[in-house]
Amino acid sequence: MSLEAVESEVLVIGGGLAGTFAAIKASEAAAGKVTLVTKGRIGKDSASAFAAGMYAMTAHEDNRDELYRKAVSDDYWAGLFDPEWLDIAIAEERERAKDMERYGVEWEKTPDGNFERRFMRSGFGMAGMFHGIQLMQAMARQVVKNGVKVVGHTMITGLLTEHGRPGEKVTGAVGFDVRKGDFRVFKARAVVLAAGGCALKSRLPGSHMPTGEAFVMAYKAGAKLGRFAETDGMFVGPNDCDTQGMNMFIGLGGHFVNAQGEQFLPEYEPQLGEHAALGTISAAMAMEARAGRGPIYLDMTHFSAEDVQKLKKVLPLPTLKMERAGIIVGDSIVKKMEYTPLFYGIMDEAGGIIANTRCETSLPGLYACGDAKVDHRVPPNCLPGAAVSGARAGKFAAEYARQAGEPEINEEQVKELKKTAFAPMERNNGIQPDHIIIGINEIFGRPGVVIIARGDRLEQAIKEVERIRDEEVPLLYAADPHYLRMANEARSIVLVAEMYLRSRLLRTESRSAFLREDYPYTDNVSWLKWTLLGQENGKMKLWTEDIPIDRYQVKPRLEKYLCPIFEVAARRGVKWG
Repeated sequence: MSLEAVESEVLVIGGGLAGTFAAIKASEAAAGKVTLVTKGRIGKDSASAFAAGMYAMTAHEDNRDELYRKAVSDDYWAGLFDPEWLDIAIAEERERAKDMERYGVEWEKTPDGNFERRFMRSGFGMAGMFHGIQLMQAMARQVVKNGVKVVGHTMITGLLTEHGRPGEKVTGAVGFDVRKGDFRVFKARAVVLAAGGCALKSRLPGSHMPTGEAFVMAYKAGAKLGRFAETDGMFVGPNDCDTQGMNMFIGLGGHFVNAQGEQFLPEYEPQLGEHAALGTISAAMAMEARAGRGPIYLDMTHFSAEDVQKLKKVLPLPTLKMERAGIIVGDSIVKKMEYTPLFYGIMDEAGGIIANTRCETSLPGLYACGDAKVDHRVPPNCLPGAAVSGARAGKFAAEYARQAGEPEINEEQVKELKKTAFAPMERNNGIQPDHIIIGINEIFGRPGVVIIARGDRLEQAIKEVERIRDEEVPLLYAADPHYLRMANEARSIVLVAEMYLRSRLLRTESRSAFLREDYPYTDNVSWLKWTLLGQENGKMKLWTEDIPIDRYQVKPRLEKYLCPIFEVAARRGVKWG
């Protein structure tokens, strides 16, 4: 071909924990030339770089049957999970932790040399503790050590297919240098999408780089996506300072109280209490606020000096922010932190690209891992999910690449993708990307759209997203390559917002913490299903598929019942409808 392209056996798109694991394992599998492309600087630019020091880690002595029971419990996914992925996570998450230790990641250890573990939030067992920000620095060093070609500061905007049509074998990708604006073409026998989820560029740490490109590229290439309605993108964030670390805070004994000083979570989740899933915590906070018992606080003022020192060691950046906000003084936590329920985005335990246990998508040659891949309701996903799926994606992509033929690139498709990506720089003026980002966040921040959703509010939100998609996105303007990146991110966020909202409207029930106040019942008669979507004739098509409950070791009860969060809320005087 006449176009100059970077050629690889395996191309990995994304530089977080999943992407670095994919690149490392692909290189170890003797895949030949492996290339990793990242939007910023490897080790610095992913949501993984903001990881808060906790990594779920199952040990042989842990009760495995209890994990399966929790997977069908109302607090977590009320039956919506993939048993094969749960088996894989249990079998491989500790091995990936050992890999990370070999790569140079520093962990807290017991005197006998084992991983020190704490009972983590969400109730799914124990978590090891690594030392904050050095996680991705160590992973980046190992990528380079393994001889992987790293192309940084490059935004990938489209996937290439064999004859330039959706639904075909994937043969590469295109993008541009976000500093200089140079257009780049990548040719590969296998492509791994590890470019994170979509965090809507909210105020939360780590939310500005994952903006949905993986979802959008796969969607436009004809891949199957889904499970956005089952997304637990609900989050809780402190008002005093933007920081993370909930698992650590709760693991050391922190607890939430309402304005009356009451620890309310044990009533919403009697078995787990403060260790409830994050979506449950967020929903419970919203219910308490609706009942007039807000604001909500996280109380850690009882922490010992030893506890605070542990926080500073494992979470150096969050604790620095807490010191600057006057929450930590010396070795003491001197005041409670006000928290707010909010929507983080399609991240962590969320929807995405459908992939099997080999991380193969519905398109030949395309693999997905980490937050780019649909979360198979493996509790918990997050870092262990990224590590396990990233390693598997790299290994199996390398196997595929060894037997795949020489990839072909369609030059007309390359030209069309370049035209779309660079369109904002072809205009003399137009709409700034920030205008669209603010608009989307305003829609998602309204009552009745996400945390406790309602059909009429979802329908109105979809109409507003459609207006932005049709009237504002075509007018996006970029003065330079930096703003060109932001314009392409804004375009992706709008499409992912539509995916989420349409999926949420389709699911007419409440389950776990994804609540519909117009459908407050968990319906195991009609809704033991996944919501799925794809592109058909240029339009978004949605459908459902039954979940494989015949493969479950523990089966959900086949009945319709009031969602427990609504049941507790009613007892506590909360009204809805």
